[in-house]
Amino acid sequence: MAQIGRFFAGQGLLMQIVFLGIVLAFGWLLIRPFKKLRPYTGQILVLVGIFWIGLLFFFVTFSFRVPRFASVATTGATVPRFWFYVLIPIILLAFIPMLKGHEVPDTKSGNLRRVGIVFVTLVLSLVAFRYIGYYLSSAIFLVVVMWVLDSRNKIELIAIPVGWVIFSHFFFVRLLYVRLPIGTLFAGLFG
Repeated sequence: MAQIGRFFAGQGLLMQIVFLGIVLAFGWLLIRPFKKLRPYTGQILVLVGIFWIGLLFFFVTFSFRVPRFASVATTGATVPRFWFYVLIPIILLAFIPMLKGHEVPDTKSGNLRRVGIVFVTLVLSLVAFRYIGYYLSSAIFLVVVMWVLDSRNKIELIAIPVGWVIFSHFFFVRLLYVRLPIGTLFAGLFG
């Protein structure tokens, strides 16, 4: 596992996107023979992509250095592994209705403009981590995505990002002792 983790950790973003493309193409090839699953191709490929990204983070955690203290309850690998273990039953629960034919089939065409805006916002959010930190970057990301998805309720547009920031701080920083990036802009203020 450690060798697989080091291999994936050593790859750049472009190679990670290539690997994701290969996994999605392979998933598409596996779906094609099953006529019952064809109407759900898009949804299944989303699940395959989510599973791959979770599996990728799971493998990469084996390349992390583990502190040699006996009192450390969590490491940098704790959260990605926890998310991966939680993703497996969620993906299965999402797939079962498709397998039974009880899920709404994929629409013929989607709104590619929205997909593009969400993707660009995600990339900008990841880049912004370095400058404005995780908290502000993720809050802005949530507001933009909610707006793109036609959520115009002002209370929701404020409450959900604020709630996410509070949850992130207490769950990751206070409970799991994971340091979230505060950004170079705020590093002088918060140390």
